[in-house]
Amino acid sequence: MTAIEVLGVRQPSLQLPDEFVLVATEHRSRNVEKVRVERYQAQAPPVPFRAHATLVYGNDDRLLSFNRFTVPLDAPLPDLAEAQAIARRVFTELDPDYAAGLEYIRTDKLRREVVDAKGAVVPIPIRWVKFTHENGSYNWVSVGAGGAVVEYERESMWDYRENWRATEEWNYDQWVLARAGKAVQPPAPEAVAWGRDHGR
Repeated sequence: MTAIEVLGVRQPSLQLPDEFVLVATEHRSRNVEKVRVERYQAQAPPVPFRAHATLVYGNDDRLLSFNRFTVPLDAPLPDLAEAQAIARRVFTELDPDYAAGLEYIRTDKLRREVVDAKGAVVPIPIRWVKFTHENGSYNWVSVGAGGAVVEYERESMWDYRENWRATEEWNYDQWVLARAGKAVQPPAPEAVAWGRDHGR
């Protein structure tokens, strides 16, 4: 595994498999901000739902989201206290000033999925550690088997009137395919894939 770098600083909690290479870079809009979306896989071209990582960077190169969907380790999930400690550490390592504005909400046990090399769907169990921020956004870290960080996201906004996520989800394949008209709209609370800036 290789730790990524953000703004020139190595992030030991955010790691990619050694065989992963950058296979696509796109420029999109997230919360009306121009962002850079990078996808990593073992080889090109990008294949939805297969083992991959997606990283989204803001226009100032801060890391907005990190998603690593790979076959999980054969290890247990950390307990609640350990998962919360890992989540706080990730935010602090990336941006201590931003981390100071976080307030813990709860930890849920959820699962993500990845399709392995044989085409089988493999569950990825996670502890989803969620925070609010003083800027009004939701933020989280998902911690997987053996304490590995599966997801990180900051500055995710919520549409309280419609009761679903307002922030675009360039880091989730199902949403990206729906945005392109190649898949059905993911159910709420996922963001609406067809928006006023469709395709951007």
